[in-house]
This record gives sequence, C-alpha cells and structure tokens, in this order.
Amino acid sequence: MTSNLLFAALAICAGIASTLQSAANAGLSQRTGLPSALVVNTSIVMLATLAFLLVRGAQPVLFPPGTSWSLYSGGFCGFMIILILAFVFPKIGAALAIALMVLGQSVAALVIDHYGFLGMPKDPVTVSRVAGLALVAAGIALLRR
Repeated sequence: MTSNLLFAALAICAGIASTLQSAANAGLSQRTGLPSALVVNTSIVMLATLAFLLVRGAQPVLFPPGTSWSLYSGGFCGFMIILILAFVFPKIGAALAIALMVLGQSVAALVIDHYGFLGMPKDPVTVSRVAGLALVAAGIALLRR
C-alpha cells in the first residue's frame, strides 16, 4: 500500500513537471523560436540523462540484440510531446492543452493495456474504465465552458 502511494505521488510529480516543462518551453519558443527551444530542451535532457547514467552506473548494453524497434519509439514520442505542447500552450491555454493530453494518454493507455502492446501486461477494457475515459472527456467539456 505504501509503495502504491509513492508511485501515485511520483506520477503526480511527473504530471506537474510535464505541465511546467510545457509552459516553460512555450515561453522560450516565443522568445527564441520553436526549433531553438527544442534544441535547448533536448540538450538539457541529454545532459541530465548522462549525469543520471554516470551516477547510476552504465548499463552493459544499450541496444540488446533482438529488442523490437518499437521499444525505442519513446524518444520520438518525447520529441513530439515537447514540440506539440510548446506550440499549442499559447494557442489554447495550459489547462485545455493538458486536459486534452490526458484524454489522449488515457485512450492510448486503454489500448496498450487491452492488447498488452510494448511489453505491458494485458488488462482488458471494461465498462468502468470506459466510464473513466468519459469522465475525462466531460472534464474537458467543463474546462471549455
């Protein structure tokens, strides 16, 4: 139970960091241009990742033989998140952008869970999970009012 609370708190922290990152990137891109903001952001991520790797200790193999190419798609997805949110934050606002992102994440998560994509355990779609998705959509409708 305690570890579940810790995991939930960490997930909330990731959501806060994602929103702060998006707002900072949007502000930076308005001053430097979107490509420059992406380069700065990516450079900081790379430096922090290298520091983490050095502190934790290098893994023996970065590209194990037989690993599906789809498991390396996270880097491209990260780029798309940074690019899109930096672009849309000033256009539609932080709250709506993040709410729509959560809707997209929720739909993708249900599909990933249901089919067990990308090595995740299977967890079938249920009526209650679809109802949760509907509540996210209802929340978006309320944000737009």
